[in-house]
Amino acid sequence: MVILNYEQYSEIQQFIHKFRGLSIDCNRKLVKEFPQHSPDMLGSILAREVRQRLKQSHAKISARAEDLLADYARKSKATKSLDVLLKMAISLRIPPLSLCRIILLKKYPSKAKSDITEMIRNPDLIQDSLLGANVGYCIYNENMEGPITDTIRRCIGEEYEMKLKKMARDAGLVFHDEGDLRRTGYDKTPDLKLAIPCLYKGRVVNWIESKASFGDMETHLSYVRDQLISYGNRFGSGIVIYWFGYLDMIADCAENGDCITVVDKFPTPGELEFLTFNIPEACRKELDKLSS
Repeated sequence: MVILNYEQYSEIQQFIHKFRGLSIDCNRKLVKEFPQHSPDMLGSILAREVRQRLKQSHAKISARAEDLLADYARKSKATKSLDVLLKMAISLRIPPLSLCRIILLKKYPSKAKSDITEMIRNPDLIQDSLLGANVGYCIYNENMEGPITDTIRRCIGEEYEMKLKKMARDAGLVFHDEGDLRRTGYDKTPDLKLAIPCLYKGRVVNWIESKASFGDMETHLSYVRDQLISYGNRFGSGIVIYWFGYLDMIADCAENGDCITVVDKFPTPGELEFLTFNIPEACRKELDKLSS
């Protein structure tokens, strides 16, 4: 089981809050400190905590952009080192590429945000070669954002969507996927919409949503508000799978209503019940003739 109670979740949170250093190093320490939990779960919780910390501190740090740029210029001129920005990010306790973005926006005020994003994707575009090298160094020591991390997350998301479809087919479910639904005009769509509903532990399942992440309360309520409740209103009750586990209290939160069931894995064959049809004997014989 990958369902955490509040005490277990808080213990992991506290470890993250007390850690001083790069997130990529914190991730390694988490795996050693909590071997009973999966690395995927721990990495997902870490990513959420780092995002939350950045949300709280970003405005204050951005307001210091001019001083930070001057500090970088002084240190890099004195040392010619490639890890000046990385060390500054550790001191400020923000993801290295978030600091890179703040520095680049201040150094190149005439550039559009899209241009700055492209510079981070390709540091060779940065005219200041030492600054470009510092940004590149941050990319390879970052696991919260950036081109490498974005690619990894996209691949993981696609992997679990494919896993969901395979498991659904193996279980005998008939479904329409997100692409099918969008082609028919739906805007907000679950990963799978069952063509024929089934029962899971006595509850009707019309749709299944896949989340390759850990389900904490804030994240879950955001998904409920932005996605899941609309699926429930449009298609009826369904299931959301948090593949990397979830905080136990989200399964019973009032916001789920009667339309959202939270699970941490695809239901086993014994947990699913399918509709059965009583076909008159005469009709059955005719069907047998047609199929023979």
